[in-house]
Amino acid sequence: MDYAHARHAGNVGDVFKHVALVAVLEELLKDPLPLRYVESHAGDGMFPLGSNGEWSAGIQLLWDLKGADAAGRFVELVRSFSGPAATRPGKYPGSPVIAQKLLRAQDSMALYELEPQAAGVLRRTLAGDARVEVGETDGLAALPGALAARTSVEGSVLPAGAVADRVFALIDPPYTQKGEWADTATAVIAARKTGAAVAVWYPIKALTRPRGLLAVLVEGGLHGTLVELISTPLRLKREKLNGSGIVLLGAPDAALSALCAVLPRLGPLLATHGEWSATQIGF
Repeated sequence: MDYAHARHAGNVGDVFKHVALVAVLEELLKDPLPLRYVESHAGDGMFPLGSNGEWSAGIQLLWDLKGADAAGRFVELVRSFSGPAATRPGKYPGSPVIAQKLLRAQDSMALYELEPQAAGVLRRTLAGDARVEVGETDGLAALPGALAARTSVEGSVLPAGAVADRVFALIDPPYTQKGEWADTATAVIAARKTGAAVAVWYPIKALTRPRGLLAVLVEGGLHGTLVELISTPLRLKREKLNGSGIVLLGAPDAALSALCAVLPRLGPLLATHGEWSATQIGF
């Protein structure tokens, strides 16, 4: 599956991932201690949207959504980049920009992007923000080190292997290669050993690989919850996404509750054939 960030910005998978991101960050940021946000596949950071694209079946369908829940706050944030009178999104913020908008002065970001052009765009998008570090490298390979060598409240670097606290990692590979599923599971297991909270996003066209990912995490001794939103029934084969899922490990219980609470609002709006489904699995 081709899931390059720029080609699919604002689609159904993006909006579900980013609602989840808002739900988790908002809960983590209730703690006054600094938080370090780490992302494995950061992309460009901001995506101009053409006159048509997959965004029309994603963020466009949520454009008028309002409310005090995670979905309403996410859409309000996205609308802020297109102006108050806009009837459609002119640009779509990726995870790094969403996180940047939510993080506080005492927080920091470590972003990884392997593709040189995307990494360059990301640096320009976030230029001038001293909280941000951009690494042009394989995010899955860099993740364990990024989480183990971290910053204390006073700003000094702790020794490698120190127990991580107040670190949250978003792992969202493109899944263009089958091996990325196994690589993701390995990275998640290593990340959790540092104590970091982790969210793993994945696309859904069938359940074989997502359930395989779950099985490896369980075998690795991890505990968490996955939440999936299907907007196109799996019985209907198509080239585009049927839906996506997010695995939460070490995230606040309130974040999971906030995400699940908005599913009845998101599902009907994103459904492509008059039906939608959501799944929650604890492990």
